[in-house]
Amino acid sequence: MTFSKFLASALIALAAATFNNAQTKGTRTARPSRAPAAPAARPATSGVRLTTADMALVVSGLELPPEAISKLETDAAERKRFARDLRQMLAAAEEAKALGYAARPELKLQTELARSFVIAQIYFKQRQQAGATDAEQVVSRAEIDALLAEPAQRQQFAAFVEDYRVNGPGRGAAITEEQRRELSQHYGRVMVGLRKGTAAGLAAERKTQLAVMLQQARLLAGAYSKDLGAKIKVTEAELDAYVAAHPEYDTKASRAKVEGLLGRIRAGEDFAKLANEFTQDPSGKGSGGDLGWFGRGTMVKPFEDAAFSLKQGEVSGVVETQFGYHIVKVEERRTQGQGEEVRARHILIGFSAAPRTPGSRPQSPREQARSAAEDERRVRHFEEIAARRNVQVAEDYRVGAAAEAPAKPAAATGAAGAGAQTQTQPKPAAKRPAAAKRTPAKRGQ
Repeated sequence: MTFSKFLASALIALAAATFNNAQTKGTRTARPSRAPAAPAARPATSGVRLTTADMALVVSGLELPPEAISKLETDAAERKRFARDLRQMLAAAEEAKALGYAARPELKLQTELARSFVIAQIYFKQRQQAGATDAEQVVSRAEIDALLAEPAQRQQFAAFVEDYRVNGPGRGAAITEEQRRELSQHYGRVMVGLRKGTAAGLAAERKTQLAVMLQQARLLAGAYSKDLGAKIKVTEAELDAYVAAHPEYDTKASRAKVEGLLGRIRAGEDFAKLANEFTQDPSGKGSGGDLGWFGRGTMVKPFEDAAFSLKQGEVSGVVETQFGYHIVKVEERRTQGQGEEVRARHILIGFSAAPRTPGSRPQSPREQARSAAEDERRVRHFEEIAARRNVQVAEDYRVGAAAEAPAKPAAATGAAGAGAQTQTQPKPAAKRPAAAKRTPAKRGQ
């Protein structure tokens, strides 16, 4: 994950629980229950603007680790990338509002809850910093019971429970009485915290307004992004054109190299010697590409299928996996317990595509090219929206010790929250790749 994507992910988690982690259960992002009815887009609003002072407040509100703050302090390019991510996320939220997403019952409830949750969490943290050591010192059980006894709150709590039933971890499972009691305490605590935080003036502070803005934008942008897939996907023809324009994703040279090695093996050259010289699997260097004994379920499937289809002493053709091109030779076979095992060697020639991000799931060059092409299309899409919706995010801001003193709250533009400018959110993050395997062929390493 790039540093800017790490920051974007941190921003998405801005309102994570700080005083009582269990409270997060009531504010999960709602999943759209149906595709949007494609209402006509409303005319562009007056726009969204985050100033340099706003950006300093946003970064300080994320409570990033010192090394991340240091990176932003010293690297103007990272600050600019982070601002770009914010602008694109806000653009997605603005487009969602223009298309009527905010009027969907589940999103309307979620954005209202998000504002309550953010203000309450800021209040809880403030009380902690003032010396409160117990939850009862901040919001008492009696205060929660009194709030839940109010007719209007009973109705709102019922709506909250139904939303949690549909969109919470159970995904539609019935709520037990024990769960309902637990939820009532979490809900009541947040709502009392909201009232106290508002009375203390927290809702009027720009830093709070920004936090509310970002959390609400996260919900709207997330819903919009889920419906965006068809606009972002590239066709096979478009992907072919992209690969042709980006030679780093072309595998012809790697394929030719491995086929040349296969020809030399079939002509009688020693497999182990060639493996020591050419394999790009670090564990195979010096061992003739020896993988030792392994059974089924150990290697990635294409490699496993090739290995177990060979007789003792046989050499495969070219085998393609997400790690590259392989040539496999089975040295021995045996039955171990109730299963069969083989001892094999291999030569790996990696793809010529640009190296993947450390820790990411290995992908073929074509998969990498598809991701890159769709990322570029996604960026263009959100930047076009940002221009059309007049979403502006300062890129020359400073953070940490160098940050400017926060300016007084500016007049609100848009409708992101009480007294706040329309909120901005980072672009919806691309899906994180699954964890990578440690060696080119073995699973679970």
